[in-house]
Amino acid sequence: MRIIRAVNVEGPYEAPRGESPQALITVPIELDSFGDESSTSFSFSFNATVFTYVSSALGPDVPAGSNLGTNINELASGRLGVLIDSTNTYVAGTRRILSITLSYGPSATIGNYPVTFGNSPTPQSISTSQGALLPALYVPGVIRITGTTAAGVEVSGRVLTVDGRGLRNAVVSIIDMNGVRRTATTSSFGYYRFDDVEAGSTHLFSVSSKRYRYTPHIVQVFDTLTDVDFVGIE
Repeated sequence: MRIIRAVNVEGPYEAPRGESPQALITVPIELDSFGDESSTSFSFSFNATVFTYVSSALGPDVPAGSNLGTNINELASGRLGVLIDSTNTYVAGTRRILSITLSYGPSATIGNYPVTFGNSPTPQSISTSQGALLPALYVPGVIRITGTTAAGVEVSGRVLTVDGRGLRNAVVSIIDMNGVRRTATTSSFGYYRFDDVEAGSTHLFSVSSKRYRYTPHIVQVFDTLTDVDFVGIE
């Protein structure tokens, strides 16, 4: 699956002391490329009551001759429009395409702050050099302001058939933002569970079954979840 993701980052709780008591944190944006993408656009959203936009910079893995355009009309609402345009294509693989730097002050408290993608002020799109649109998932991330390692929590749910019955022996997979994959097999009534999932993390959940198809879920895990359910598609 072609994916654009915001990489989870962590910053200190206390901002540096000095004339300008502001801490800076940079959120990398990555593309899992198939090797046919040329231009990308999206809107990056953050909590404007905590963070202030500082700057953006192209990543080291964009195609040669790439240009960066930003739309700052909705920054007051925590939304930055981004366009990365090129006539050349990406090399296949995970590519660092952008870095977005934000600042925050001493009023920021310990916690997990989601950063997400949207369509305003700039719509989401990925296209080839000929302008053909390409499908993609946009995976949110988290800015974690904390001085400690996030605890593990439990994530569970149920895999159901089209008519709502629990499906036995389906394989549920979760992949974190570092590409680490874990699997669990459903019970007789379709239940599954993952222990020690990092709080504040984002995962791609998917189901493999010989009988049904299932739509993947992107899930941000802040605390224990018991209802990450899947319903089969004929």
